[in-house]
Amino acid sequence: MGSWQPIPPITIDRSYLQECSDGDPAFEQELLHLFVDDTQQHLVSLRAAIATQNFDIARQEVHHIKGASAHVGAVTMFAIAAAVEAQMKENTTPLSLPLVSQLETAYQDVVAQTKQWDQEPTILS
Repeated sequence: MGSWQPIPPITIDRSYLQECSDGDPAFEQELLHLFVDDTQQHLVSLRAAIATQNFDIARQEVHHIKGASAHVGAVTMFAIAAAVEAQMKENTTPLSLPLVSQLETAYQDVVAQTKQWDQEPTILS
């Protein structure tokens, strides 16, 4: 009997990304790279806004991250960003800091997945 291996959580819903790109792997990579670059800046801004207690900007940043995550199928990031946004709407922002750390970790997972997909051979038709 083989050893059981847990199924890792879905970082990016690839079928959704393929649907959005009409199955164009180059466009998928372009979307992911734009997302990775853009989101890094928004995460930095989110942390800075929370540190300076500028919660209006923090809400804008997490809302942007949530929408961008949904756009590329980054399901884990979307779920965490939605939870952070919900907490901020309830004025419990200090409680969001652990979730912001989870959001940053999920972002690193997307970066790793993107790099892994960059290494995959593409089939030219």
